[in-house]
Amino acid sequence: MKQIDLTSEPWQKAKVVLDFFKQETTCFDERGQLVVNPRYVVALDDDPISAAYAVKIAFQARRQFKEFVNPIILCCGGRGMLSKYLNVTPEGFEMSEGEKLAYVARNFAFYQNTKILDNGNNTGAVIKEIIDYLASQYDEDAPIIFCPTQRMSKRLERTVAFSTKQFPGTQPLNAYYYVHGETLEDILQVYNGKGLADGLPLLSEAAALYDRTGTGKYTGKFMAPLDMPVPPEVVEAGEYLVKHYPIRVSRLPITAPLQFIKMYWAITRSRQAVYDDLLAKKKSWLYLW
Repeated sequence: MKQIDLTSEPWQKAKVVLDFFKQETTCFDERGQLVVNPRYVVALDDDPISAAYAVKIAFQARRQFKEFVNPIILCCGGRGMLSKYLNVTPEGFEMSEGEKLAYVARNFAFYQNTKILDNGNNTGAVIKEIIDYLASQYDEDAPIIFCPTQRMSKRLERTVAFSTKQFPGTQPLNAYYYVHGETLEDILQVYNGKGLADGLPLLSEAAALYDRTGTGKYTGKFMAPLDMPVPPEVVEAGEYLVKHYPIRVSRLPITAPLQFIKMYWAITRSRQAVYDDLLAKKKSWLYLW
């Protein structure tokens, strides 16, 4: 991976946004013990590290609770605009985001009690699929621990908080969160595609995070209002990112489609490197559990 200058202005702006929009972990007490015996643990989106976090929680639940417990890891995610190109093996086998998360849990940690839910192509659709699955199991009230990456955690939590209004007639999820702290270096990896194209995928993701969560654009439509005010420095950083790293191909200025082409080219050209890097991370993730 090409060395990226994380002291430059775009990356300092991205750090401000990513650090602010982070959901706090709610599944542990002050002793580091789980406050609930989870029936389900959720890995989601396009980053396989979420599956590693989910396995960590599932293994801790096994150790902590006296009765036999084997939480089901729900591996959630469809085929995003770029992830459908990222999640392809060198042999040409295309995986959905959910299938890739299950691949990590089953092959890296030998955790077989997984369920793939891969029909959702946005956060709200993913939450609805989880709600429907729990209802089909008569488990609407079952404790569930979400294990998102830091960068999507607050957006996820606000969507879950709004789910009964977005989807009338559904019950609120009995939700808890485990959010592992991440630095820019942690996120900018080849295995998740964020380290490709000079880190452009992550800059665009930080722009989207602010645009969807910090501006109030989605409030009352897809997610609950933020439970904290957005400081001026976060607004300034977010507006900078939205201006310079557009997150929709159809949006002017012309930099948006050009940036998409750059990301697409880097991802499709780097499939072997992504796959190799994912395999190389197998041992390094063992520290999580």
